[in-house]
Amino acid sequence: MKYFNFILVLTFSVCSISEEGRLGREANDYKYTSIGIDIVQTDQTGIGAKLSFVLPGPLYAILERRAEGVDKDTESYDRIINGARIGAQIGIGDLLSNVSAKGVNLGIKNVFDVYGELGVKSVAIDGNTNSFSEDDAQAHLIAGIRFGDSNNWEGKIFIDYSKESEVIIKPCPDGDICPAVVEYVLDEETDQKFGAGILYNINKRSAVTLELISSKVLDSSLKIGYQINF
Repeated sequence: MKYFNFILVLTFSVCSISEEGRLGREANDYKYTSIGIDIVQTDQTGIGAKLSFVLPGPLYAILERRAEGVDKDTESYDRIINGARIGAQIGIGDLLSNVSAKGVNLGIKNVFDVYGELGVKSVAIDGNTNSFSEDDAQAHLIAGIRFGDSNNWEGKIFIDYSKESEVIIKPCPDGDICPAVVEYVLDEETDQKFGAGILYNINKRSAVTLELISSKVLDSSLKIGYQINF
């Protein structure tokens, strides 16, 4: 958790340092159409790819894939995670104006975006022990805020809700006689992740990203990525 607090403070700090209008954009012109690739570091190093594109209105769609090798004590297995989500974003000023009573304009600027994403995440496990292999799919929800200056530094803070699938040794019930060969099964547990990230717009088309996610079920992960904006 101390690493998460550090990245949270860093996110707010770097987003407060900006060169106004460097790329000729509005400050809150955040890009929701992009292609990105990430290196993901947990106990093992993984790689991920992400495609995001704008839909009509405030909607956008996300397709992503991540591959990682996982070492659990003496055994190892590969985990492939695929995700698809539909998202919606709106500036906080627009949101509060829409819900204000009797058409009263609160006059609040869009200093940050509020966003939410809902979809499905599938996890494919391919193990090296006893030919263990399983697939699983779960609902996936992400909600957060995006802030900063789209000409320079941007930041985001979010919550990620889904179930996580882990490989565990199949327990032997008390009083039963179980096989001597170790059996593995896929265990599901509801997880709540907290994440924070920063993005630096190198130019109008490219950006670098840094993101840290803490998890109740899995190890915390650090992602470093490169993104092409459209």
